[in-house]
Amino acid sequence: MKKEKQTINELLKEFEDYLISLNRSKFTIRQYKNIWKKFEEYAASRNIKSYDRTVGDQFIKSQLDNYVYADLNQMQRRLVNTIDALFIFQQEGVLNMGPAPLKRKPPRKFEGEIGLAIEAFINYKKMVFGLAKTTLRAHHQFLHEFLLFLNDKGVKKMLAISQVYIFSFIKSLPANKLAINHSRLGVIKSFLRYAFEEQLLTADYATIIHRDNYKQQPKVPSVFSIEEIKCLLGSVERSNPSGKRDYAIILLAAKLGMRAGDIAGLQFENINWDQRFIYFTQFKTNKELVLPLLPEVGNAIIDYLKYGRPESNHPHCFLQLIGPYKGISAADVGRIVQSQMQRASINTKNRRHGPHALRHSFATNMLQNKTLLPVISEALGHTSTESTMYYLKVSKDQLKQCALEVPMVAASFYIPDSLRRLGQVSPIKEQFYPYRFYCSLVKCIFQ
Repeated sequence: MKKEKQTINELLKEFEDYLISLNRSKFTIRQYKNIWKKFEEYAASRNIKSYDRTVGDQFIKSQLDNYVYADLNQMQRRLVNTIDALFIFQQEGVLNMGPAPLKRKPPRKFEGEIGLAIEAFINYKKMVFGLAKTTLRAHHQFLHEFLLFLNDKGVKKMLAISQVYIFSFIKSLPANKLAINHSRLGVIKSFLRYAFEEQLLTADYATIIHRDNYKQQPKVPSVFSIEEIKCLLGSVERSNPSGKRDYAIILLAAKLGMRAGDIAGLQFENINWDQRFIYFTQFKTNKELVLPLLPEVGNAIIDYLKYGRPESNHPHCFLQLIGPYKGISAADVGRIVQSQMQRASINTKNRRHGPHALRHSFATNMLQNKTLLPVISEALGHTSTESTMYYLKVSKDQLKQCALEVPMVAASFYIPDSLRRLGQVSPIKEQFYPYRFYCSLVKCIFQ
């Protein structure tokens, strides 16, 4: 779309027609128009006729001054979102779903000599190691925090960095954030080593950041019983499009153990109706996986496609309930499962209750039915059974099978040499001396 110098009246009329075409309710459109009215009055008072993003930003500033988006209340955020949505529509011709289309957060700026060195380091890591987007975001976040800390201390030059500032930065980190501190210091250590090797620093300060020996402790997975899964499925209201979609999504997670990302990314081409299987490339591992299309699952998907899915040429099976009818995201799948859990009044205290908990339940219930680990690994799409061993933690029957017999321990293990020298324990009794008798003996001696 992208129409430069489009008049405000043209843009607002076009946007309103678009909202009507998406079957937005009169109430929703009225909320948009209430804010547009203020915007039109602002533009008219300054004789502004054409719209661009600068005009929208000026209007927001006139209403909220120099605001921080995170500190705004609901009405103020709505104003920002509505004006941002105008710009998105002007540029792309679509309505951006969700809050804060332009994500009004202060951009991370790497300024000054240290900032330029950090940018060079991040580009180096990106080009040489091909870091994933999430890893790059972490590098930007952690190194920007380090830059702000140095600037706050008045350190503007690379050669001004010293052990004192590095130790001071480490000391400033929250003591209860062990995992994030481990990652943060790892990135900073890598940057300091890079700076030394590039002769930006005269000393290798990476050596003073010692390994913290942090190891993430694996958690016991949250699981739900077969009865709870039945209660969850039975509580879904399947008489409307929302319920038909949610029911099919929950079945894919609970009956096939699919991840949220794979459910959201499921396309028509992934379902083979004739041979009754689902074939797709896993979002997390990029490995191909084939799952059986159970009759219960297949019927639920058909029910949604015939009577619940909006008319759309979108290739994804599951779409948003309102226009522009884009495919759902993994976060949407999480919200759906959690909402239906709450609707079913299932006690989720101290348990995660998203789609991954249903995947855990699927694996655990298979274990309890004495399904072999290689079979479960295949169903979950694991590359090895080591990943599947994670679910043994919540299967008591499987854990019992792993238990070993405890051999009898000689009494000499419990009886100190001092008692033996005193002659208070005969050699015959010493051979298998009961531990609790020894405890009572010690108690009598020291009373």
